[in-house]
Amino acid sequence: MTITYIVKNNIYINLTNRCTNRCTFCIRNNGEGAYGSDSLWLEREPTAREVIDDFHKYDMTKYDEIVFCGYGEPTMRLEVLLEVAAALKQKYSNPLRLNTNGQANLIHKKNVAPLLENLIDTVSISLNSADADSYHSICRSVYGKQAFEALIEFGKACLPYIKNVVFSVVRQTLSEQELETCKRIAENTGVTLRIRELVE
Repeated sequence: MTITYIVKNNIYINLTNRCTNRCTFCIRNNGEGAYGSDSLWLEREPTAREVIDDFHKYDMTKYDEIVFCGYGEPTMRLEVLLEVAAALKQKYSNPLRLNTNGQANLIHKKNVAPLLENLIDTVSISLNSADADSYHSICRSVYGKQAFEALIEFGKACLPYIKNVVFSVVRQTLSEQELETCKRIAENTGVTLRIRELVE
């Protein structure tokens, strides 16, 4: 099973296939694998040791970033994420990024942002929309419309602990007016907005 995989010049970690969202645009709706991997569907969730050991096959000097992102929401396995991040931080100099739907505090019923301090260098939160109704219609979180406000609050909660906190949206999925609203949300929250281009 694919525990780690390469995207451009980064190593991605596939911790879980579980997710609190059922996004209409999710890349995993398109097939078994992505970015050259045969399949990102896991036979079972890997242990922290299996993830750490999987890095032995890489020459880490050739890669820029290590990214927690696969066919699921990485913070569903928070304890494993933290253990892996701590081990990788100790062994390698590559910065660590967490790609997340921003619902970790809902999942774990506590503020998890302080736990990421000194382990995660960048938290990238998928904003995806300009308001709660639109977010719910396209992301279909198990937490309903409260997920949108929760992810914004998670971005704000990360600011004291994480060097780079980012909201991401895809330009082609939003109108100019919606993009402007997303810019205001980011500005009001103090989080950087990254406008990505749609990858076919």
